[in-house]
Amino acid sequence: MAKVEQNQGIKRFSGMIIFILVAALLWLIIRLSDIYTVTIPFAIHYVDIPASQLIQENDNEVSATVTTSGFKLLNYYFVNKPNRNVEISLKEAKCKKTENNQYSYSSRIVEEKIGDFFTTSSSDIHINEDLQYFTMSRLASRKVKVVPETDIIFEKQYNFYGEPIAKPDSITIYGAVDDVNNTRVVHTKVITRKNVNQNIETIAKIDLDERLHADIDEVEVSINVEKYTEAEIVVPISVPDKVNMHLYPNKASVRYIVAMKDYAIINSLSFMAEVDTTDIYFNDVLPVKLVLYPNNTQIIGINPKAVEYIIVQ
Repeated sequence: MAKVEQNQGIKRFSGMIIFILVAALLWLIIRLSDIYTVTIPFAIHYVDIPASQLIQENDNEVSATVTTSGFKLLNYYFVNKPNRNVEISLKEAKCKKTENNQYSYSSRIVEEKIGDFFTTSSSDIHINEDLQYFTMSRLASRKVKVVPETDIIFEKQYNFYGEPIAKPDSITIYGAVDDVNNTRVVHTKVITRKNVNQNIETIAKIDLDERLHADIDEVEVSINVEKYTEAEIVVPISVPDKVNMHLYPNKASVRYIVAMKDYAIINSLSFMAEVDTTDIYFNDVLPVKLVLYPNNTQIIGINPKAVEYIIVQ
């Protein structure tokens, strides 16, 4: 009998707790449904800043009087403080320069952004100041060359034909004086390809130091690709002026790699081999060097690398 009474007591106590919790929940819902007017801070973060300009203090704070439901206010307090901000686009805001480097725009824009944050009408948001002010100054600038960066694996016999070309081939960068002066070129993000056997046309992002800005953030990159072949040609070995001698042998074989499209235009007149007479009185043989060769070829080797000689009186 005592056990039955104990169980009934536990049930009554549990029911009372549930009743209290439900009542508290209903009270909270009613309270959160009420409309409140509070003044709360918001950070202003500027975006779409012109590349030639700098805003050093980009997190101003504004106090806004907000009239809205408790539910929406609760969302504000649940958001981490760094995220309690509104973004003002300088492309959208009609900014006016007031004096020196100071600019202003209507607080109405901020009220609209805060209204979007609370998903409420901007008429429920009020900022005492009619205008918002910020300071924006011009950066140092210079024009620098754009160098495409590549990591390309070609099919057998294929390779670059000339250097990759960026369009535009140079951009204007902006930043602090020292950072700008220390930057001679800018590179693109690495362009990666495999099994390449034809020309490449692509868009590449500019890989810019975070302390710098540029007037554009990407360029067109053209990469010319050609099939190559190995060739060999025999050319005479010449002797520098004012030296009278006979060479043994007096011809050299030059091995080189050339693009198939350029193969037909290469001949013996495209190369010039010459003996180096620097140590003529100390050695029995003289080294042979190439003093002229086409810039569209890659030299593999020259044979012989040295020749015997006889000086003629």
